[in-house]
Amino acid sequence: MLTEKLVRRIIGDLQKSVQIKVYRDQKMLEFVKELSKIIPLEYEFEDEVERELKLPAIEIKGSNLFFHTIPKHSELETFLFALKIVSELEGEIKRSEVKILTFVSPFCPNCRYALDSINKIALKYGFEHHIIDVTLFPEIAQEKGVYGVPTTFVDKIVLRGALGERYLERLLVSSLRGEYYDYVVHKLERGEIEDLKSLEKPEIFAELMAHENFFVRLGAMALIENILKNGKKIGREAKDRIVKLLEHRDKRIREDAMMMLGMVGSKEDISLIERFLGDANLSESAREAIEMIRDRYED
Repeated sequence: MLTEKLVRRIIGDLQKSVQIKVYRDQKMLEFVKELSKIIPLEYEFEDEVERELKLPAIEIKGSNLFFHTIPKHSELETFLFALKIVSELEGEIKRSEVKILTFVSPFCPNCRYALDSINKIALKYGFEHHIIDVTLFPEIAQEKGVYGVPTTFVDKIVLRGALGERYLERLLVSSLRGEYYDYVVHKLERGEIEDLKSLEKPEIFAELMAHENFFVRLGAMALIENILKNGKKIGREAKDRIVKLLEHRDKRIREDAMMMLGMVGSKEDISLIERFLGDANLSESAREAIEMIRDRYED
């Protein structure tokens, strides 16, 4: 139950009135009406769904924050905290084309921590943040491949679980600039390789074949194999990085690079591989790589 004592305990007083817009849902409207009796809110109702996701929502106007939920439990604390932050902002919030979707549930122990961090980042950069309650919209969660909360989608990246604010900001901002190295390492270290299969960055995967973490190396090779399995070719930059690994000080990495060169190489690469036939550590791998290339081109 929404009480003044509960609201005051979470946020105290708002510095100024905050404007709210409710889309379509009467229960969301009733929640906002009750809250407006406790703290300074101005609200309006639109009998249409929110335009981006075509869902009912509570929008904190001027903030780019949309709550597709009736805030309660951990969601309530996040919503109130967002109101407090917005009430303290000065000037206009910049707007970005970036859309963030975070899936949560009312009793999720880590969701508030995740949402508070993402909301701060969204307000800082002008990102549009949509918070979606999986208990209200399970079909959307299923369509997006959500199997746990919190789960966040931003452009090509998927982040599962709660992360520290600075670390999260670094992953988001670097990935949005097209720099996916840290994100790929993060996912492979957590065993979340499935989320990376649509991110075709073979040059990064090739570089990670020399990573200190065995599971990152293993995952990187699996991702290159997945690209090949889908009938696509590996570009020159990625292949050059694999070739460079043939000189790596670690014998295991040299062997992995030779095996991978056999998978991605062309007939023009055979002469390069033949130079390693006299290497006691790589001769067997080199022969196998040459056979793989010849078999592929004979077919």
